[in-house]
Amino acid sequence: MWLMAPTETSRGGSPVFEQTRRQHQSSRFSTRSVQAPAAVLAGGVVGSALRAAIGEIFPVTDGRFPTTTLLVNLSGALLLGFYLARRQRAITARWSLQFWAIGGLGSFTTFSAFSFEVSRLVATGEGPIAIGYVLASLVGGLAAALLGQRLGRVVR
Repeated sequence: MWLMAPTETSRGGSPVFEQTRRQHQSSRFSTRSVQAPAAVLAGGVVGSALRAAIGEIFPVTDGRFPTTTLLVNLSGALLLGFYLARRQRAITARWSLQFWAIGGLGSFTTFSAFSFEVSRLVATGEGPIAIGYVLASLVGGLAAALLGQRLGRVVR
């Protein structure tokens, strides 16, 4: 694609338009262009399969505290904090972040399930359980992430 871009000339400093050729990134196939989506996709397969398996083994019951989703989200926050702290201490490939943090833990933890379960608890008249679940998720998630970061800094 040809674009006209303003540039400064060495004579007098007045802007002059010269033709500049720019390649459109999406028109070129390269290993780099598919590496990030592939890493996220592969991590997502692992994380969502693990999440689905846990949900099958420990299903959430309507009208009851959603312990399974809470524990999945808290463990995901802990693992993400741990991973990110370890990653700061070591040289890792970019795909590692995309696979583990974005794909794997992103699909393992479920904000959508959390939101759905809170709205379902409220709709069925279980407001106190919903409030407890929201508080446990927020406070517990932050505490788990901080604990994970601390562990990630001290574990060799």
